[in-house]
Amino acid sequence: MKTEALLTPHMLASLKCKKKEMTIYDAGCPGLALRLRPSGARSWVRWERTGDTTRRVTLGSLDTMSLQTARAAMQARSSPVEAKLASPTSMTFGALSKLFCEAKTGVYTPRTLTCLRSYLDTQLLPAFGARPLHKITTPDFADWFYRYSKSRSGGANAALMHFTAILTWGKEVGHVPYDLPNPAGPIRKNKRAPRGRMLNVKDLRALTDTLKHPPARTHDAADAIRLMLLTGCRSGEILRLRWDAVRRDRLDLTTTKTGPRTVMLSHVAIAALKDRRRKVTSEFVFPSPQNISTPRSSVHAAWQSIKHAAGLPKTLRLHDLRHTYASHAILSGESLYMTGKLLGHRDPQSTERYAHLSGAALEAASETVSSRIEKLLAGAS
Repeated sequence: MKTEALLTPHMLASLKCKKKEMTIYDAGCPGLALRLRPSGARSWVRWERTGDTTRRVTLGSLDTMSLQTARAAMQARSSPVEAKLASPTSMTFGALSKLFCEAKTGVYTPRTLTCLRSYLDTQLLPAFGARPLHKITTPDFADWFYRYSKSRSGGANAALMHFTAILTWGKEVGHVPYDLPNPAGPIRKNKRAPRGRMLNVKDLRALTDTLKHPPARTHDAADAIRLMLLTGCRSGEILRLRWDAVRRDRLDLTTTKTGPRTVMLSHVAIAALKDRRRKVTSEFVFPSPQNISTPRSSVHAAWQSIKHAAGLPKTLRLHDLRHTYASHAILSGESLYMTGKLLGHRDPQSTERYAHLSGAALEAASETVSSRIEKLLAGAS
């Protein structure tokens, strides 16, 4: 049975994914539908018919594409002006990049948008900006990618992903033909050395003391960072946290990297949230200092001050708090499976990347194993 409703922003905010996949057709825009999957993914879709074959085309995620933008994308499909734009000879990579940045303004965080524009201005636009998309070939892209990789392998990987994201978006909204090949598609990203480190007991004590008495004007950010450390959550999950997702002993997160998940809270985290509730009147646990009706977008600047005050390495990343949570869970005897559940991983290999053991732990393990072998050898003789 076809489910149809007049979709509104308020209705979309209340929709939750169920155990079975569901598709809701938008009565306000014929042909547009919202697909809700058990994994938690919510995406805009439409159907395209070629001859006797009908296929579903994804326009974008509900998290990054608003109702208004999705409806505009559907209308663009039937607009003569947009059809002309879709001609492969009339769209350069620079023109598509400009449209992409305009569409993502207000969707991406200011920091993410600044990073994107930096890669565009310094790398992608000088190389491909003036060229029509259908004239950018895989050999061209490979030559540029491998030259850039010699100086910055990680930067080349990031630029490659930005290029693909822009081209994919252009296809989804109808600015370029859907069957236009991606010249970056066959390129394999550079392998990177594992990143991240685990804070030892000394570092954790220094950080904890600093979070209790943080530098001036970083108190709200310190509360957020402390909750990241206590839960192992990603920074975005904590910064976007709403009070309606906070239960007595858990967090019911509806939008995460791997779909909806439950985060169980320790008594210390529960106490921290109770204290936070007394301070905040916003619907968000950590509202923006400029506008309490929106969530805080970043704690990057405060993190730099807190790291310095705690005497921690300059290279320590905020995400390393998640590494620390995972590593200490494994050190305390939790299995990779259980640690993965705590972190919200779907793939056990993801959890293995977080299992960074400290030198002291490895030394103790080595001593234990050696002693065991010595006893066995002594018994054999």
